[in-house]
Amino acid sequence: MELADWLNSIAERRWPILPGTMSELKQMVARNRDLVSFTDLSNLILSDPLLFFDLIRLLGRSAALNRNEIMPSIEQALMLVGLDPVVMRFSRLEALAPVPDALSAATIEEIGVLLGRGRVAAMIVKDWLSQAGEHKVEDCYLAALVYNLPACFYLFYRNHGSDRPLLQVVAENFETDYPRLLESFIRALGLPTALLSLLAPGPSTTRKQLLKLAVATANGMEQGCWRGQWQAGIEVASRLIGTSYDEAYAAVPYAAQQVANNARAVGYTFPARELIMLPGEYVRVSLHEGGGLSEHAQLELALREALRHLANDLKFERVMFLRYDSDRHALKLQYQIGLEPGHPMRKLEVGLEPGSFFALLTSKPQSFHAPAAVRAQLAGKYRDPFFDSIGEREFAVMSLFSAHRLSGVFYVDHGKNDLAIDAKTYQRFKEMVLRAAHHR
Repeated sequence: MELADWLNSIAERRWPILPGTMSELKQMVARNRDLVSFTDLSNLILSDPLLFFDLIRLLGRSAALNRNEIMPSIEQALMLVGLDPVVMRFSRLEALAPVPDALSAATIEEIGVLLGRGRVAAMIVKDWLSQAGEHKVEDCYLAALVYNLPACFYLFYRNHGSDRPLLQVVAENFETDYPRLLESFIRALGLPTALLSLLAPGPSTTRKQLLKLAVATANGMEQGCWRGQWQAGIEVASRLIGTSYDEAYAAVPYAAQQVANNARAVGYTFPARELIMLPGEYVRVSLHEGGGLSEHAQLELALREALRHLANDLKFERVMFLRYDSDRHALKLQYQIGLEPGHPMRKLEVGLEPGSFFALLTSKPQSFHAPAAVRAQLAGKYRDPFFDSIGEREFAVMSLFSAHRLSGVFYVDHGKNDLAIDAKTYQRFKEMVLRAAHHR
């Protein structure tokens, strides 16, 4: 199919949105349409680029916007169109679902992955612009949500993914480069022309460069965050915003975690998992191919993988996962690396009595870093046998929740090595536990 014909076929129809988005949209309207707020609806729109796409197709018809090349915020857009017309328009949308011989469950998963990466890119560029002292960030945020959309629609038609980067596959299929395809997409679909200044080929600006780097950072995680090319992109971004590599990088795990914690699809959790992959070839396993693993099996696999990463990658001498026993309301060692035979932790049951250290830790997903001096204070305050068992060592702990239920606690230390847990290592520890939490 020629590019023009393909874009026209996209423009001729309304497109479905993610099932989780549709469910929340229905609940929001069903409660009381008069009580629907601009803020709540704006947040919902931003959580699903497909829903956002349906709204901005309306904005492209505004002569005033296109004349002034203004990209309004979502709340401004809702005020321009009107809340009732938008709600009525959205009520006619359908949820994304498998269609025999047309759209498979695996394709829907892949679409969710692309949308999730767009969300991560949007949050990264917003953070980078803020670090640079920029106050105008909304246009770049929204442009990042648009970037992967042509590839999403390509999946709707193709109905299967690719072993190669999908944006490259799309560009090659239409014998053009992706920025020019994006330009054609914006014009053919009647989207706000303000997007062209950020997404179409043309003179480069710092904002445009940061947007491109944020998208490349989010889309490139699957190929491995250890790659020099991936890290070089963050290095370039740090120079553009006038900050250190570590400060620029900090925007990445934060964005991945935020998107995973508010996932509209399984694919929204993938960037958080990919951040801590070890070097080597990576093949993503789809839950919709070969039957997939059970929820319990996925969690157990993720726990063992996290233990290996913490020991091998971060070089912790001792790593433990204490499983939560709901019947006994206590923690008990399930997996460990580095404990000598006969160590008291192998048999210790850590109670969760109200007011105890571990009761506070496991009350919600959170982590705690205890240097030696803090560890001594904790031992004196809580009088918990756990502190006697682990010895007088600096440690870090983090509670792990799966499907909003407490699964257990990860514990790490450097054993007999007199090493401190620096801020970067502590951050990596949290990222690895986060990956286990989003093990799907």
